[in-house]
Order: sequence, then C-alpha cells, then structure tokens
Amino acid sequence: MEPNFYMLNFQKILYVAGNLHKKGYQNLRIVPSLSPSGLSWRCSFVTIKEGRIVNVYASSLIQGFDSINEKEIELNIEELTNLFIEKENDFLQNCKGKNEEYVQWFERVLQNLKAEELPYAYADYFSPTSFWKTSLENEITIIPGDEKYYFDY
Repeated sequence: MEPNFYMLNFQKILYVAGNLHKKGYQNLRIVPSLSPSGLSWRCSFVTIKEGRIVNVYASSLIQGFDSINEKEIELNIEELTNLFIEKENDFLQNCKGKNEEYVQWFERVLQNLKAEELPYAYADYFSPTSFWKTSLENEITIIPGDEKYYFDY
C-alpha cells in the first residue's frame, strides 16, 4: 500500500518540535488542529511572551514544499529544524528555557504515535478536552490546563 504522504510529511512538524526542545527551546508547545472542513491538519507552535500567547503556524513550513501529497519531503528532521530556526528565529527566542514536564510529555506523545498518525486538540466539531484525538481514533491525555494555549478555539 502506498504511504499517505500528506500525513507522513506533516507528522515531521511534530518531530521538528521535539528536536527544538532538545536544542533548548523547551517553552515551545504545539497546538494541532483540523481545518473547519476537517480535511486539513494544522499545527501551531506557541509560547508565552509578556504574559500573552504568541504563535507561528508551523505547518506552513511543510506547505511550502511541492508535491507534499505525492512524495516524501527529502529534508531530514535536523534539516527541517534548521530551516524552521532560520525562518522563525525571533519567535524561538521567546521559547528558550526549561520545561521538563512538557518536554517529557511530548516525548511520550512522539513515541506512541504510529506512522502517518496526526493528533489534534480541537476542530469545529470537537472542542478541547483533557485529551487530543488522533487520525487513527486514539486519545492522548494532555497536561491539565494546557487548553489555555488553544486560541479560544
């Protein structure tokens, strides 16, 4: 069976976040969601700056590549991470610091995801709860209170 390149390519965003955590940007959180139609996956990277949530649309990194539905992106996670750092260095300066609880939780999320599986915190038909759903109908328990990062969904 042919891989689902859309899912495979967008899943790389999650691994970029994990790699950024390893590079000291531990105050970076992810907020995955579905578009109103439910046909597109979105992912924002968020952090707190001066008491306010700031975000960048990390999924736009993948959308910038050609043929994401037909083939796998050739860049590896380290190369994608470096590309993201180049493009979003100002945002990342706000993400520096330690957040071991979140980083450990997110590492477990990555370890438990199946190939081509994408999580989402909310969609038009699914309000934030104490867990994320996934494209494979799994549930991922979140850190209590993390819903506050979901932009008034």
